[in-house]
Amino acid sequence: MYIKYPLIVPVIGHGSTDIIEYPIETVVFNLFSMILTYNLNFVQRKTLLILTSIYHISLDIPSKKYNILISSFIHVFWLKFPIISKLHLLLIHTPMHYLKIYILKNNWKEKYLVGFTTSYVSNILINRDIENMMEPKYGKLWWIFPILPHVILCNKINNKYIKKIKIIRIFERIFNNKNNKCIFI
Repeated sequence: MYIKYPLIVPVIGHGSTDIIEYPIETVVFNLFSMILTYNLNFVQRKTLLILTSIYHISLDIPSKKYNILISSFIHVFWLKFPIISKLHLLLIHTPMHYLKIYILKNNWKEKYLVGFTTSYVSNILINRDIENMMEPKYGKLWWIFPILPHVILCNKINNKYIKKIKIIRIFERIFNNKNNKCIFI
């Protein structure tokens, strides 16, 4: 079983925080992804999961020049030693996600609540053997469908705040000089 590990439970909820930032897109993308995943075979699902994950984890890597390469290298270890992927997602990726939410101070309490609630409900469903109930109808790796929307929306959120930070820095350079004079670049 892929999702039986208790280490995965806190990770599951972190992707649900996107619904606070983009509620309509989250629902639409998840429905689209559910239909797409349902129509993919196991190999296609596994390929989609790996490629999406490589890209998503690359966003956590500071080196923008080699981030995809580094993420690919990390995924080689993940595939060879799956426990490493679970530990990385639990101890590095998910805490970075929640830390970024807190630092940006944009609905962070609501996002934390949604993430923790999703993880709590997921834990109950996992303990009730949701994977074995869903697999006969939806196939192996049915649970990857929310990952693609999370990656797309996470990238959209990152870009939104990167632009916001760049604009703030421009205004700081214009208005925060030693002589307190407005300087136009």
